[in-house]
Amino acid sequence: MAPQKSQNNDGPGMKQKSLMGWFTKPPGSSQTPSQAKPQKSAPAPTQKSKAMASNTDESAKKTSSTLKSSTTTPPSKAKASNSGGNEKVIAPSSSFPSTKSSSSASNLNLKDTPPTSDAIDVDMASDDDANAVVSKSKRGKRKMVMEDSDDGLGGKGNSAQPSSDAGKSSPSLGARSKKPRVSLFESDEEDEEEKPSLTKRLSRFKKPALSKKGSRSSDIYHSDSDFAPIEESDEDAPLPSSRPGSSLSGSRSEFESSAAELESASEISDVPKKSYNKKSSKSSRPSLKKDQSNEGGRTGGSSSFLTAAEQRAKEKKTEKKTTEDPFEFLKDVRDKDKNRPGEPGYDPRTLYIPNSAWASFTPFEKQFWEIKQNHYDTVLFFQKGKFLELYEDDARIGHQDFDLKLTDRVKMSMVGVPEMSFNFWAAKFLAKGYKVGRVDQAETALGAEMRLAADKKQKKGAGDKIVRRELNKVYTNGTLVDAELLVDEQAGHCVSIRELDPTTDKGSFGICVLDTSTSEFHMSAFEDDPCRTKLETLIRQLRPKEMLYTKGKLSVATTRLLKAVLPGSCLWTCLREVEGFKYKETLEELKQLYPDDEDDMEGAGIPEAIREMVTCEPAVEALGAMIWYLRQLNIDKDILSMKNFNIYDPMKRGQGLVLDGQTLAHVEVLQNSEGTDEGSLLKILGRCITPFGKRLFRIWLCMPLREASAINARLDAVQDLMDHPTFEGEFAKLVKGIPDLERIVSRIHARNCKVRDFLKILGSFRKLSKGLETLSEIADTFNSKEVLGLLRSAPNLEPNIMNVEDMFIKPDEKSDELLPREGKDATYDGIMEESKELEDELDAALKEFEAKLGCKLSYWHSAVGTKDIYLVQTKAGQKSIPKNWTKQGGTKAASRWHVPELAQSIRTLKEARERRNSAIKNFKFRLYAEFDKDRDVWLRTVRTVAELDCLLSLAKSSSAIGEPACRPEFMDEGEGASLEFEELRHPALDLKSDNFIPNDIKLGDGVGRVALLTDHGATRMLVPAKSARLSPVDSILTRMGAYDNMFSNASTFKVELDECCKILREATPQSLVILDELGRGTSTYDGMAIAGAVLHQLATHTLPLCFFATHYGSLTDDFAYHPNIRNMHMSTIVDDEKCELVFLYKLVEGVASSSFGTHVANLAGVPMDVVKRAEVISSDFARQFKERVEGKRTSTLPLVAQADFAYLLRLATGEMRLPESRMRQREILRCLKEAVPRYVQASS
Repeated sequence: MAPQKSQNNDGPGMKQKSLMGWFTKPPGSSQTPSQAKPQKSAPAPTQKSKAMASNTDESAKKTSSTLKSSTTTPPSKAKASNSGGNEKVIAPSSSFPSTKSSSSASNLNLKDTPPTSDAIDVDMASDDDANAVVSKSKRGKRKMVMEDSDDGLGGKGNSAQPSSDAGKSSPSLGARSKKPRVSLFESDEEDEEEKPSLTKRLSRFKKPALSKKGSRSSDIYHSDSDFAPIEESDEDAPLPSSRPGSSLSGSRSEFESSAAELESASEISDVPKKSYNKKSSKSSRPSLKKDQSNEGGRTGGSSSFLTAAEQRAKEKKTEKKTTEDPFEFLKDVRDKDKNRPGEPGYDPRTLYIPNSAWASFTPFEKQFWEIKQNHYDTVLFFQKGKFLELYEDDARIGHQDFDLKLTDRVKMSMVGVPEMSFNFWAAKFLAKGYKVGRVDQAETALGAEMRLAADKKQKKGAGDKIVRRELNKVYTNGTLVDAELLVDEQAGHCVSIRELDPTTDKGSFGICVLDTSTSEFHMSAFEDDPCRTKLETLIRQLRPKEMLYTKGKLSVATTRLLKAVLPGSCLWTCLREVEGFKYKETLEELKQLYPDDEDDMEGAGIPEAIREMVTCEPAVEALGAMIWYLRQLNIDKDILSMKNFNIYDPMKRGQGLVLDGQTLAHVEVLQNSEGTDEGSLLKILGRCITPFGKRLFRIWLCMPLREASAINARLDAVQDLMDHPTFEGEFAKLVKGIPDLERIVSRIHARNCKVRDFLKILGSFRKLSKGLETLSEIADTFNSKEVLGLLRSAPNLEPNIMNVEDMFIKPDEKSDELLPREGKDATYDGIMEESKELEDELDAALKEFEAKLGCKLSYWHSAVGTKDIYLVQTKAGQKSIPKNWTKQGGTKAASRWHVPELAQSIRTLKEARERRNSAIKNFKFRLYAEFDKDRDVWLRTVRTVAELDCLLSLAKSSSAIGEPACRPEFMDEGEGASLEFEELRHPALDLKSDNFIPNDIKLGDGVGRVALLTDHGATRMLVPAKSARLSPVDSILTRMGAYDNMFSNASTFKVELDECCKILREATPQSLVILDELGRGTSTYDGMAIAGAVLHQLATHTLPLCFFATHYGSLTDDFAYHPNIRNMHMSTIVDDEKCELVFLYKLVEGVASSSFGTHVANLAGVPMDVVKRAEVISSDFARQFKERVEGKRTSTLPLVAQADFAYLLRLATGEMRLPESRMRQREILRCLKEAVPRYVQASS
């Protein structure tokens, strides 16, 4: 039974007809003369058509017989097949989706369609094979192909639409809906006696091809599009559909795509739509031979009947675009020097791309890889309209780490995120430790068209034929400048380090530290000891987020220290030997960055801090590496132009109290042993409420005051603030809601500040200027003048603010533009005048149309962009509309029309508005530059507020420590350090517990030098004690805890001795030393000997204030004679029968009776049988040890006393000399003089 007649007959005027037109006619129907009009002949193909089938031969036969019984071949078809092949049915040149993917969009009734096998591609049969098709019809296979008619497109070679638009008309073309139709044809395969294998049959099928004919309309231009219209011809790239089950193999839309599709980044290539020539360019990329059976199956059902020339072009394009792996250089990744990962010298930041690959790139691929090849280790976000996209490896990272949807676009994997969510996703990638780069569009599509038109008029080269894109900046955790990505109020430092001679143990370092959020540089240079004390101190003070170094230029000791001290989240950035600037190159760069004025001497334009360090080669090279690195991140100009350079001394000896790296860690000044700030001194005392105040307070803790006059001045200010609690409330109101002014001032200089932030900072500075005056009136009643002097040092900001605000019109809440006042920007005024004239001209034209049509008209403008503006709007169904008006949409109540007479004026207005946007941007930068001229004035105010915030933090902490609390009294330090506390409490533990047990402490000043754990007067606040009397110390040196350092190949005992060596080398009579359990990392005898020797050296010769904790009881006997050593211990209550121990936490005079090791074992839960056995062994060991020592003693004097006599003998004979310090001379001789009578008494 023949199928029913098709309902989609296009009539006699159709130029091309599908074979379905024949199959759907009833048998015996005759053709009218008009229907018999011959089709245009086409050259016969040079190859046989081939089909693809996934079934076996037997299933194919069954399908063929079923088709034969269901459909009768019309006689007219058989006649045509036997006529020599002069008349052929030519299918449209574009490829469309298969039946499966297009069924929802078509009018085809599948119930009326003859059954068929899986959709397969079949090319046009040759003339010789046409007869064979009919004669061998019993073995023929029929195939159903869905194709869209091209009647509505008005041209022979229309571009293919993507699968998402199948069955729909392109809105940009305004074409009517295409009519799907079904072509049913027979296979041209001949009978063979033997059944060919499936592989052999599959290999006979040809690859699908894409027609290169196309037409484009000049009206298909969207202002938000990613393309610029070009008139030259080019070859387009196929876009495989990402929809599952789609059969679209080689088609993609360009200008026919809607704005929404362009903005959703549905295309990988930015190549503008061009008119195709008859000859296509040949692919220069070698194809990879792959199994083509899948290709046949995948594209089956979407192919059309093509001429031989079109088949050849299709094969070439498919070879290039579809069946090959896209980028061979990604299979064997190498850097620019052709080193592979893991090989010596491999640079992960670069990628080698061979010249042969460049020749085959599309314009967008070339644009992408030009940037990516120099930033291969960076996740690059490419702007495509309103989206940001990641490609290839970056896309796979986004998919694997954050489950972003991965899509294949032509030859590149892609994921996309909305532009507005960039900061959110950038922060996520940065948190994972990745570098993040953003590539922005440097122009709009309209701007690109204007540029190309200008180049053509000036007869310049073609230039970029796509929208230009530039690397905006690269983000790393150590170089963040954007407020949205700066989640930490503390400074995030990037440190560049240079070691002069990595082969020696004694390091000579040059350091350059950068806080990009404030554009502040610190340069440092120093000679360090083998333990790298100064370097460790610097690292612990700064806690950098990124470390910049040159590969092979750090010694083993330095590398081990950095790995042990740096936080795990720190980013290590390695430079190659050829990267970074050497000493002379850096000096040349500095001269170019900071040129001299005409009247200045050479180098006068270079900042003073750099000039002071210019003779230090490591420091200059560290700065050169930092400059080079910032240039790679594209943030060098904004940061370096601030000229904010300072000299950094991590120890500041002679200027303040020195807290080295070990002390900062042991005393838990900035963080605890677990790496958090819980319980640290910073957490307890840091009560600042402004971001810049918090950063300054951290510096105060790391580098406390040392001079008594400066300490007392700060204590006076704290006391005044405590006595006037209303001052704190007024300050809190003043700074509430104020942003991070210090960082915003830096961003304004870099022209990276949002308009809202700029307006907010102006309002904040006005508020501060008035508020500081009010606070100064309150401070005028204070007893001291410290706070009043600080407030009066702040400048009056009102003139500076008025100077800036007079330049622009304050925008409303919804606007985000800074518009210049009239007369402040001539360029802007001229553009606005031109725009006004054009708008008046368009308004006049509208009135003329109203008079002509005799109805009310209005203009309609799109809410987004400038694509649809000044569309004439009429009532729906309005009559007498001119024929040349084109409808552009509308609603039920109104219709919108494109009017050709207004096109030129609208285009000119669009260009004027584009220039207006550029003028506004330039004016904003000029306004920022005017604000930046007074940068020192703004920052002076910020520093005043920060210092006041820190003083209030100390006042609030002093009030929180409870009672008793006192102001410490500082004594003259000329006679050596001393301290005396009555009922002293620990500030951290006292805040957590109400039952803290206080202790009385006295060190020096006529008594033994026993030290406390910390110096609470360092920050210059009230002390948690009933009374405190002390002299300033120059440093606090500690050796506490038991731990090894695997990164430095150091055992527990080696770590102890390294820290002990540093103390013996750095300590002075004004130092405070804390030694805990020295010598326990080795055997009892060696540990006891080392502990005794160190204690003797400190007590007799170094003479610092010292707290020496030990479990070696014999030391108390050996040093019982020493006048500088006091035996003290924490009192306890002991129950020997139950083996229980109660700690009273009270420091008392005398020697502890035992270490109570077995009692602690019982507290820990060790079985009682084991504890009792341990007591017996301990008693026996103590007895044997004492007998052994007594048996080997040859003198009644202890060895340390004999050492003192030997020292006096050497002094008398001139072999040794006393120290140069008079204080130390006096103390050493006094100590030895007092020791002699005790020796005699002990020996007798």
